Amino acid sequence: MNGVFWGLLCLLLCAPRLVRAPRPIVLAALLCAVSEFVLMVPIWWPALLFGLKYNWTGKLFSILVSLLVIYGGKWVSPLETGLVRPLPGAWRAVGPVVLGLATVQLVSTVITQGYGPSQAWESFWYQLTMPGIAEELFFRGTLLGLLSRAFPRNLPFLGTRTSWGGVVSVLLFVLAHGITFRTSPLQVVPQVQFWPGQVADLVLWGTLFLWVRERSGSCFAAMATHNLINSCLVVGRALAR
Repeated sequence: MNGVFWGLLCLLLCAPRLVRAPRPIVLAALLCAVSEFVLMVPIWWPALLFGLKYNWTGKLFSILVSLLVIYGGKWVSPLETGLVRPLPGAWRAVGPVVLGLATVQLVSTVITQGYGPSQAWESFWYQLTMPGIAEELFFRGTLLGLLSRAFPRNLPFLGTRTSWGGVVSVLLFVLAHGITFRTSPLQVVPQVQFWPGQVADLVLWGTLFLWVRERSGSCFAAMATHNLINSCLVVGRALAR
């Protein structure tokens, strides 16, 4: 049921433009459903985790779905997805902000004495790669690319512009980190695990990743930013021990 839940939620958030632009919105909802389903498959069948602590397999499945959508089904183009080099001068604009917030993330993790992922090597390599690649390719890549066909990029956004589709990508990013269907594919009522600090963090980072994507024009820049922020959690926890 998790796929149905996320697909319907995407439709609900995009309802104002559903009549005018049904195809990209329906495709975005279908993408949400499939991506969230394949992400959870190794959680439901732990043998697919291959004894690892983190859900590498689910993230790889999610990446594969996004790549199939781009290069197989051609639902959205690489340009719309942001699989291009950053715009000239983009790093000069976003770099100081990203490095500043990464430093805050590192220092705050040390001060709070290790809040965050384990400092084990698996955790480090996972945080350095999988979340940024899989989540940015989906939320700020294929999903945003599809929704950009339905929603005009007319919202001022800290020196750039975004769309309601960008807002939807952040909302779904936040909700996906606290609403889960871990019991089975047929679970009807999800587990909801949110606390104020977590929500604030997710809104901050989701907004940052969207801003980097819009300001740079590149999903690769958002991936690099996401992985840097996550890696600071692991390094900060290691330094706190």
